[in-house]
Amino acid sequence: MNKSNWDDIQYILAVAETGSLNAAAIRLGVTHATVLRRVSGFERNHGQPLFQRLATGYRTLPEAAPVL
Repeated sequence: MNKSNWDDIQYILAVAETGSLNAAAIRLGVTHATVLRRVSGFERNHGQPLFQRLATGYRTLPEAAPVL
């Protein structure tokens, strides 16, 4: 995890806990776009998606458990 930005972890955890980008953004006091950019960047840097994107929100993928 040395190539991670530790600040990204708070975004990942907020999405995992709230189940949505909007709720995570409100919790963190940032915009929806900021959360999306940070989560997407984290996933890209690690070569693995962490969330299943659904119409109802974000669901953590089982293979993301070691990261979380």
